[in-house]
Amino acid sequence: MSLRAVIAAAAIAVAIVPCAAHAAARFAIVVGNDAGAAGRPRLYFAEKDADRVRSALLELGDFTDDRVVVLKGRSAAAMREAFAATEARIQTTRRSGERALLVVYFSGHAGSVGLELGNDTFSYQELRALTAASQADTRIVILDACESGGLTQVKGARPAPAIDFPLPSDESARGTAFITSAAVGEAAQESAALGGSFFTHHLDVGLRGAADADGDGQVTLAEAFRYTSARTVAQTAGTQTGIQHPTYEFRMSGRGDVVLADLRKAESRLVFPADPGSTYFLRGPRGVLAEVPAQATPLSLALPAGRYAVERRSPDGRATGEVVLAAGATLQLPLLSPTRYEVARAKGGPKPNLAFAQGGIAWFDLKGLGVAPSVRVGVRKEFGPVGLRVAFDWAGKNVNGGSIDYQFQYFGGSVALLWPVTESAFFLEIGPQLTGGYAAQSLPAAPAFSSGILGAGAAVMASFPIGPLRLGLDASASAQIYRLNDTTVVRPGASAGLLLLFGF
Repeated sequence: MSLRAVIAAAAIAVAIVPCAAHAAARFAIVVGNDAGAAGRPRLYFAEKDADRVRSALLELGDFTDDRVVVLKGRSAAAMREAFAATEARIQTTRRSGERALLVVYFSGHAGSVGLELGNDTFSYQELRALTAASQADTRIVILDACESGGLTQVKGARPAPAIDFPLPSDESARGTAFITSAAVGEAAQESAALGGSFFTHHLDVGLRGAADADGDGQVTLAEAFRYTSARTVAQTAGTQTGIQHPTYEFRMSGRGDVVLADLRKAESRLVFPADPGSTYFLRGPRGVLAEVPAQATPLSLALPAGRYAVERRSPDGRATGEVVLAAGATLQLPLLSPTRYEVARAKGGPKPNLAFAQGGIAWFDLKGLGVAPSVRVGVRKEFGPVGLRVAFDWAGKNVNGGSIDYQFQYFGGSVALLWPVTESAFFLEIGPQLTGGYAAQSLPAAPAFSSGILGAGAAVMASFPIGPLRLGLDASASAQIYRLNDTTVVRPGASAGLLLLFGF
């Protein structure tokens, strides 16, 4: 192990949760800014990331609300004022004989020179100077921004996930630690699916317990840094922008406790079962959104009390559920119920997404028409327990030999919500359907007649596998409203056809 790696172990030790015997007064400046310099695209989640970090510090890091300054969408001048006000409080704390620590977090745009707060620039040089001038015993700066590696001057990947941090025994660490979410020349990426940046999301989830590899109820520096770095690198490896490598620089002396978060301080806890190979997704109150890879041992996640939607994804399928966490409670995650789609898929049922083509017949209650040949194309996509089917239709026929001769054509579409009935390779779905379209009659010796048609009814779709494809039957019936002979009428309509379905 390199000397720098050993120093890294002590760097953030007391900066988050010092041991109770020698607890330090903790201060934080948390900054989020969606806007960067002119020409920069506006970020979606930088200010939300600031809220996420603030919540983690207050809930698990033993910070108090009056000692955490939050700036969102503010200027460089406001950031300087926050430094000055916080430093004044730190100096008061030091004069009273207490130790102190300072945590600075920034999420937003940055360039090679410094942080961007709108059109203002807060240079790395100034950030270093203000941090170094602080009388806090321990100082930690975390930057989640593009080019933030300019602060540490790390120009490439560092094997941080492989570092084996020691567990020191006392709390005498002093100095400064810098952590950045990306190396020089790299982009710090946001994820709409995660509702935030990759780096801050995984740091937050790690501190809430996902990084607690040994299950002792505490998240150490080794666990949190290894987890955050590994997850950030892994999830950005498949993005169009490319891999994002967190970096660090430490100037520390002494040793200190490496516990970053104490899960016992949580308002409530949700315990996930041993489930290697699976990933759980949570959405809950206060904007909590988490993606948690399950482990070979049970995993406890520290969360605010409230109602959570939980989804489990694994190679054997997908399952969903809902849990309610009461304040002060520890809840074992109950068994999640797979949908009928998921059960059927495991037995050879349809894939989540289907495209289909259909040939069949359509019936309209018009004089002499009977049934008309029809063609349909469409897609069906699963959303949890239901399938959404969207289709486009054409039907046409020349009517001859009766009391009236005419040419009929119909162009339209339909939207149906389908609920599965079976749980096998033979798959049956039923649900309500809305239709809309345009019909025209062309008579040889009279002006053409046309009308819009709206309908509501029910649809059924059944299919079974044939090699890599599926063959099926689609049928529907509806009440249709349209204009006929200058009169608004409501008449029945129906359709049926053979389907060829392609799963994707």
